[in-house]
Amino acid sequence: MDKYIHTVLNSINNLYENRFIQAQNLANVSVPGYRKDISVKPTGSVFLDLEGSLPSRALALREDRNKFDGTPGAIDRTDNDLDVAVRGQGYMYGQVGDTPFLTRRGDLSVSAQGQLVNGAGQNILNAELNPIDIPPNRKIKISEDGQIFITPIGAEDGVEQQVDTIGLTLATGALLKKSPDGQIRTLEGGVPPVDQQASVVQGFVELANVNVVEELVNSIENQRHYEINIKMIVTAKDMDESSTSLLSLPS
Repeated sequence: MDKYIHTVLNSINNLYENRFIQAQNLANVSVPGYRKDISVKPTGSVFLDLEGSLPSRALALREDRNKFDGTPGAIDRTDNDLDVAVRGQGYMYGQVGDTPFLTRRGDLSVSAQGQLVNGAGQNILNAELNPIDIPPNRKIKISEDGQIFITPIGAEDGVEQQVDTIGLTLATGALLKKSPDGQIRTLEGGVPPVDQQASVVQGFVELANVNVVEELVNSIENQRHYEINIKMIVTAKDMDESSTSLLSLPS
């Protein structure tokens, strides 16, 4: 009976975690380049064995948490010269404080400090993993390989000056996950090296790869599974009480 109850409780814990993951995905459906979090899935059970006794408790084995779906999202045209979308696989580099991370968020702008930032105000880094400074200009062009060209204020049409290059990587062979701050990094907490093998397209942004209908359906399924587990606990309680009553009958 103890093993039965612990199995049900482990299932409920998984459902609770999945509910938070689904809420997180739905909350970020409008964030450009957001990577959908993947629900926790049990991979088996392990039984607690004490010497001289029968196994009584079942503990769930689960996949590593903080996994995400790397499938590219839909591309939306904005015609904003600062917006970029990563084409196919690959990432740009962003920075929180002094810590770099991988990102596909391409709703870019120039901050009051003259640096290239995304919609969350996070710095976009160059091929040397340093912040990108954008001088005053009247036109900006970003090539597929991330090179940034500007037409300076007062310059004639057609005059272009390269100011920097957006750092890009395919992250080939790197094992990635989301860190506690929600940003994508390697399992060790760093970032893969810059290889400039990914490509970007100017004037577009990638949308979140979250399917709203799918998340809502999963949420309903989660609720149904939760109700089933609660019924199983009630059934176990009734069975336990019945067994106790039988054992307490006078002989």
